[in-house]
Amino acid sequence: MFFLYSCNSSMDVTAQKGLIGTWTLDNVTYSESAVKVKAFDEYDAQCLKNSTWFFVANNNTGTFTLNNPTANCPAVTQNFTWYIDPQGMFILKRLNEGDKARKVDVGTVYQFISNPNGETFVLAQIISGLQITYHFTKISNKKIQ
Repeated sequence: MFFLYSCNSSMDVTAQKGLIGTWTLDNVTYSESAVKVKAFDEYDAQCLKNSTWFFVANNNTGTFTLNNPTANCPAVTQNFTWYIDPQGMFILKRLNEGDKARKVDVGTVYQFISNPNGETFVLAQIISGLQITYHFTKISNKKIQ
């Protein structure tokens, strides 16, 4: 007897297709107040606020750009690869110059709080028991320069 198993549930496929395009990360909130969290272990998670994210679904790549550089927030455009695992978790791996996605084994795991619906989506990340929530709003179905 043979069983066929697909790693992508219909929710995963819908979420992947729903991510296509350019988004702004409107807000970053925490489950506790007066907390500072490092995004990607590099800079204050609040640096991601108002950043622009572009997701390509057919090859699961993208970029994000920090739009408000300050002394604490660098001016950065970062390449990444992403996927939705069989449990429905969103996995993002940052890619530096010359990195091959399949060789990058460190990524950040997020949970969908709300799936992409064409207008918004929300991701959450748990770090040491603290929940960081990222609120996205769609800008365009295409890449915005």
